[in-house]
Parts: sequence; structure tokens; C-alpha cells
Amino acid sequence: MSLRTASVDSRGTLTGVGFFIGGVGILAFLLHGIFGQSPNLNWFLLLLSIALIAVPTIWELSRPPSLPIIFNRRTQEVYYEMKGDLYHANWDGIEAVAYEYKIINQYSGSIVHGNLEIILQKFGAPDERIVLNLSGVPAGKRLPALIGIWEYLRCFMTVGPWFDEAGRKTESRNTFIEKGLKSGRVSFLDQLLQGRKFIGEERKEGNGISGSAFLYWLDSYLLFPFAFGMECVQKIDRMRSGKHWPDVVQERLDPNGPTSRHPD
Repeated sequence: MSLRTASVDSRGTLTGVGFFIGGVGILAFLLHGIFGQSPNLNWFLLLLSIALIAVPTIWELSRPPSLPIIFNRRTQEVYYEMKGDLYHANWDGIEAVAYEYKIINQYSGSIVHGNLEIILQKFGAPDERIVLNLSGVPAGKRLPALIGIWEYLRCFMTVGPWFDEAGRKTESRNTFIEKGLKSGRVSFLDQLLQGRKFIGEERKEGNGISGSAFLYWLDSYLLFPFAFGMECVQKIDRMRSGKHWPDVVQERLDPNGPTSRHPD
């Protein structure tokens, strides 16, 4: 099982901006060619727009991929890479904490934050440790939700890859697992395209179309180039990530690899 980190979710942002600005430039070029008074097309605008798309895409894809947090059930280990260094932990001795706190100020009032954190040790240097956040952005996270995340991870590592809502082992995928896998694959592009359905849903209700539904619908078209650029980079990034783990991790992620834990 893999958990995406903030760096994974933000990958492709620059490419998305390039797709957005470059897309506007290409649209302006086409409109000028169709409705413009001058018979000469503005080829510089077209070349600049293509460069705005191509340059950030090539630059981001040339960088090392962002690696997720890996939970290896077969060897009962957790792997994480940070700035080129490998960190890991054995599941049976893992140290974890879930907590929530409040931030209060005169502008936003009281906002609940929460974190789910584990401790990992550096590979080859067990005395060097880091605290790793598993719950993503802390704003709005409550303790019951954090405990639910931990229980899902615990069931995966100890019960089996397939289990039900109560944590009981099942022999195959079920609705609970399918729902979790589907929600984990939702991207910014998927969320954006979902906004196009709100108008249709409100029409069925017969109460008219609200302003928020209209804005979601409008954003789904305006921000589509940005989201599409991000999606392209992130998909390629995920395909490349498996080959960029250190050899010791790739060996242990292999279905036919060792099942015992690494001594370090």
C-alpha cells in the first residue's frame, strides 16, 4: 500500500500553469486566425504558447519522481525517502501518535487541526530518526478520523489486504475496500470534472440552479487545462517512481523477493 505525500500531490503545478497560460495563447491564436482582420497569423504567439507548455513539462519530468510512503505487508515494513535518504520502520515495533489541537486567532476563530505521525529510522543509521505525518494537511482533521486512518493501516498490515468495515478478514475485495481504493485514486482533475454534475443534480431537484453550482461548473472548464497538465505529470511520475527506490527496497517490493525483515 502506498500513501501520497504533499510533494506528490503538488507535482505538476508548474506544468499546470504552463498548460493554462499556453492554452489561452493557443486559443487567442486560433481566434485571431478565424476572426482577425489581418491575413497574417501571429506565429510568435503560437510558438510562445507551445513553449510555455513544453518547457515546464520537460523540466518537471526530468526531475527525480516524488516517492510515496510504502507499507509492505509481506515484510511488515514501512519505507519513506526524503532528500535522497531512505527511512524505514518495522511494523511490530512502530511508534505512532494521533492528536488534535486548536489554533485560535481574531480572524478565523478556532480551527481544529490534527496529525497522525509515526517515527522512522534512517537506513544504515538507526539512531537518526524522523517524525513522518501520515494524515496530510492538518486543518480540519479530528481525532476520530485520524484513528480511523490508523485502523485502516493496521488492518492492512496485520489482518490482510482485504477486510470489511469491522476489520474482519475477507477472501476477496468487497464494497468497503473498493470504495477506499476508488477514493484514493481521486485527483484534482477528477474533483474538477465532478463540478460539472452539480448543475444537472440541482435541475433534477427542481429548485433552480444555485450560484455555487454555477461556479463549480464554470471552474471545471476554466481550470481544465491547469488540472489536465498536473494530471499528465503526476501519472507519469507514478509510473516512474517504482524504479527509483533503492535496490534494497525494490528487492523487497518484488512479489518473489525476501519475506524476512531487513536487519537494519
